Amino acid sequence: MAQLDNVWRQQRLSLSTKLRIYTSLVQSVVLYGSETWTVRKVDSDRIQSFHMQALRRIFGIRWYDKVSNAAVNDRTKLPDVPSLIADIRHSLFGHICCLPENTPASQALQLSIEAHTGTAPTADWKRPPGRPRRNWLQQVEEDISLSVGAARIADQDRLMWRTLRPSAGQAQQ
Repeated sequence: MAQLDNVWRQQRLSLSTKLRIYTSLVQSVVLYGSETWTVRKVDSDRIQSFHMQALRRIFGIRWYDKVSNAAVNDRTKLPDVPSLIADIRHSLFGHICCLPENTPASQALQLSIEAHTGTAPTADWKRPPGRPRRNWLQQVEEDISLSVGAARIADQDRLMWRTLRPSAGQAQQ
C-alpha cells in the first residue's frame, strides 16, 4: 500500500480513478479467496479497518483530522468489506447449487449440508471436545437469513435468489 503513495498524492488523477485503482490493485488482492473464508468478528473488523485506513490514505486524511468513517464512506460510495465478502460468498453458494448433481463440488456441498443438519458421517463418529468451530455453511446461513436447505431450494428461482443477496437493499455501482 505504501508503494502506491505516489499515486494517491497525484493531483492530476481524479478521485474516481484513484478508487478504481484501489479496488483493482489493492482490494482484489486483500479479498482473494474470501468466498471460502469463515470470517470471525475480529477478522471482519481488521479487514474493515485496513479498508478505512486505505481510503483515508487516498484522501490524504491524517489521524489528527476529525473525519468520521461515515464521512469517508459517503465520499467514496464503496461498500464495506464484510458486505462485499458476504456477496461473494452468496455468489459462490449459488454457483455450486446450480451445478449438476454429479460434480464433485455439488456432492461436497450436499455432504456438508447433511453433516450440518445432524446426520453423522459414520455410526461410531463422536464430536471432538470443545466448542464447535464456525463453518462456512453457518456463515452462509447468517448472510442470507435462511437455512442452507431452504437456500438450496430458493436458488432454483433466480429472481428470488438475487433478492436474498446480502447487499440487495443497498445501491450497487
